[in-house]
Amino acid sequence: MRRNTNFITSPREKASGERVDDFVSIILLSENCGYRMKSYGPIPLLKIGGKCLIDTQIEEIQSVFSEFEIILCSGFGSTKIAKYIREQYPALNIRIVENQLYEYSNSCESLRLCLNNTTNNKVLVCNGELMINRDVLSLISLKSSFIVSESVDNDNLEVGVTINERGHTENFCYGIENTWSEILFLHEKSIVETIRAIISDAEYKNKFIFEALNELSRTKHRLSVVENNIAPITKINNIKTYHQIRKTNESTNTKLH
Repeated sequence: MRRNTNFITSPREKASGERVDDFVSIILLSENCGYRMKSYGPIPLLKIGGKCLIDTQIEEIQSVFSEFEIILCSGFGSTKIAKYIREQYPALNIRIVENQLYEYSNSCESLRLCLNNTTNNKVLVCNGELMINRDVLSLISLKSSFIVSESVDNDNLEVGVTINERGHTENFCYGIENTWSEILFLHEKSIVETIRAIISDAEYKNKFIFEALNELSRTKHRLSVVENNIAPITKINNIKTYHQIRKTNESTNTKLH
């Protein structure tokens, strides 16, 4: 049985003074709890260096984008996340869309819920488990649709992408050295609508976003590739990585003081 929620809000109308060309909808997919991490609470509220992960993400977003909205998809720990956002960011243009069936669906369903909650045609999609940073966000151009990739040792645990001779994505699958960083930018109405149509198909409810991007490659739309050569983007989706990040952060702070 679906339970009532007050997290989902209607799409926000842009203020008259906002430049439509620069306005970006930023989707953070934060519905999961991470491998064996339920006891740690929802991932957006994980403490790193005295701040929650969502605090750091918002700081980095604000340092790069001047006109934006944040749509955070929650699932596990939705009530705690909503309470924190209301208390800490009452004036920020951020809202929560809850995937009530996050345990029985996948990232395509979470993305579908978020895309249905915005009327904007410039959409940045990020895995909410990422330690995104301003240097990587600064690579983003609002002129075309693309994904962010990086060359890392891939032991078949991350999704990689093949790139054709024109620099466009060709195929996403596990084990490819050129890894998708789980950052996607959609540039115009037609590609947003195509993605929305793909993931609205019932068969995509339990599929990953990279599977929808493979389907997108069979259409007229193309995704460029922006390679991240600045610094690896860490994904906090398990206990080991979380403790490594905390240890590194504590060590850095100790050296600075």
